[in-house]
Amino acid sequence: MNNSEYIVKFVTSLPQEYQISNNEIAVQGDMNQSDLSSLIQQLLSAENTDQEYNQLFDFFINGISLRSTLHEFITSNEIATEKTLQIEYLFAVPEPKLKQTINMNDWIIAIGKLNNQILTCLSNGDIVVCSEKGKILKTYKTKMAKSFTIFDNLIISTHWDCTVRIQRLTDNLELIAQGSLPSYGECSCINKKNTNEFCVGTSNGELIFFDLNTVKQQVIEMIQNFKVHQQQITCCQWIRNSTILTGSYDHSICIFNKRTETINKQLFAKDSAIIGLCYLENNQQIVSIHEDGYLKLWDSLSEQLIKIYKSSLSQLTCIAVNANGQIIVSSMDGNTYLWDLRGEVPLYQLNGEGKALACTWIDNKILFGGSTNKLYVYNC
Repeated sequence: MNNSEYIVKFVTSLPQEYQISNNEIAVQGDMNQSDLSSLIQQLLSAENTDQEYNQLFDFFINGISLRSTLHEFITSNEIATEKTLQIEYLFAVPEPKLKQTINMNDWIIAIGKLNNQILTCLSNGDIVVCSEKGKILKTYKTKMAKSFTIFDNLIISTHWDCTVRIQRLTDNLELIAQGSLPSYGECSCINKKNTNEFCVGTSNGELIFFDLNTVKQQVIEMIQNFKVHQQQITCCQWIRNSTILTGSYDHSICIFNKRTETINKQLFAKDSAIIGLCYLENNQQIVSIHEDGYLKLWDSLSEQLIKIYKSSLSQLTCIAVNANGQIIVSSMDGNTYLWDLRGEVPLYQLNGEGKALACTWIDNKILFGGSTNKLYVYNC
């Protein structure tokens, strides 16, 4: 037990009824998140006797989440304590609970949403529609696929015969067009500002661009192609009207401008391949996931690496972010990890089996699945 004592000031951006007027208070060094939550509840109740407080809180010091005792945190982060220590508190992220598992008939490689339904794309080409309660409503048979991208009711798939297909799901699954690729298509993304435009990242490092306005008799041909990487493009995201973010086995991230036909910026991970990417619009940061189990946070403006996080001992496979900036990452160890990047470690590990290959947020639910043919649904 540690008997250290620290003078702290609690601050928050929460509504007025969750703010403490006390400027400074002495706390014990052996207090952890749960202990500090109880303390905040007591202080709030003392100031607002007509209200009951039972919320749990997360605590941050210098922008880093507290996940140990206060003394351990201060020691490991070499924080000076000669002056009053400022601790920010916010509502805690509740631990996700497993709601259900839904059995599919092959490996799950993409998950999405259509209205109030769940779309699950399988490696055998099946597109499975489920109700919110997990009942399988419809299974559409298509070609065996390497990758799927889901955006609203549009589904792009790449296939082992070096083709790409664009389909629309309404009451039925409609083939809009099919086209050829110069090499295997490994990933794809849609321009959300103009959904007629999409591109495919290939195994030889090219970005291949298509426009649905050019479709003739369900055939589409590429309108442009650019060599962006030296090796396979593993992931891509259309982040602005003419800007595409890409990651590759060549250990680099590129920000490619379609209008100027140039690579605006290139970030180098050096020691590991990029498997997935996520662009954070609010602060123009990039989160990359890697084959060695690490996440990396980048500043896209300065092109600098901000921070490195260890998520898993296995390769990471998929990343998704929700409207609150919370990030989930799936792993070849079968699990999915919930992150707040202000912390040093994941908030929670969501247990699965086999290899988790796909993950997504749907409202306040986390969904993931992979090689066990099971779709895991967790409530947050």
